[in-house]
Amino acid sequence: MNRILSIALAIIMLSTPTLLLAQASTDNCRGRVNRELAREQRLYRAYMFGKKRAEDAEVGNVRYDTDGWAWLKTIDENTPWINSSPGDQGLSWSNTIMDQEDEHAEIIPIKGIFETRRVMTSELIPYLLQNIRALECRTAALCEVSRFSEDKEGPDPFRIDEVQPIGCIKFRGLATWKECHFKTPDLSVASPADSRSYCDEITNQLIRREVQQLLLATEYDAGFRTLLQFAGNFDIFLREMRWPLTGTLRQAVQLIGQLERIPCFLSSCDSAPPVEQ
Repeated sequence: MNRILSIALAIIMLSTPTLLLAQASTDNCRGRVNRELAREQRLYRAYMFGKKRAEDAEVGNVRYDTDGWAWLKTIDENTPWINSSPGDQGLSWSNTIMDQEDEHAEIIPIKGIFETRRVMTSELIPYLLQNIRALECRTAALCEVSRFSEDKEGPDPFRIDEVQPIGCIKFRGLATWKECHFKTPDLSVASPADSRSYCDEITNQLIRREVQQLLLATEYDAGFRTLLQFAGNFDIFLREMRWPLTGTLRQAVQLIGQLERIPCFLSSCDSAPPVEQ
């Protein structure tokens, strides 16, 4: 019985590394897809709502560096940004370093579309639709990169000359993802199929979610701008009405004060009081 148990444990120990390797590679590829899609989502929202410099950001604001780690702004004046990395949780950055290491360091500050003043929401709709279309093309390009990575092997990424999703511009300067290099004999053939289907599925979910949130944000912006326009026009109306109304009341009060100075020309005005009987 002990011999049989020992053989069974040995078989499990020998087979576990292969299973863990396949599972880890698939999970790593999914994780890389998630990180790349999240980066594009943050860029899309930055152009929609805007992104300030680190010193102007509110307390509690979250930023991401070029490695994909999140940073939270605190009330500390010297080094307000703290890291979420498990190995660097005690590390903190100043506002200057945060701007330099930010994933959007080359383009911040970003003025969002919804931050545009003195326009109606209907005038912003073409730019909002163009922004969501750009997100669709950029996420589609990422899924193409995932497909290019399937038949590669090794720990080094391979350069991709160009990627052009249907209906989009060409994307150049991209490289394959080493986490999705599945051309090795030890991995299951299901891994590339899993990577391909996962990227398409998660991208469709992301686009649908952002479209619904864009609809909500547009409705809110339209209501807010309408309220501001109504308040501004009502203030103008009150200012225009204030002076005629105030002047009329002032003239009426002055007229009432002058009534006692009006002389009495009637004989009844000088008549004596009646004699009591």
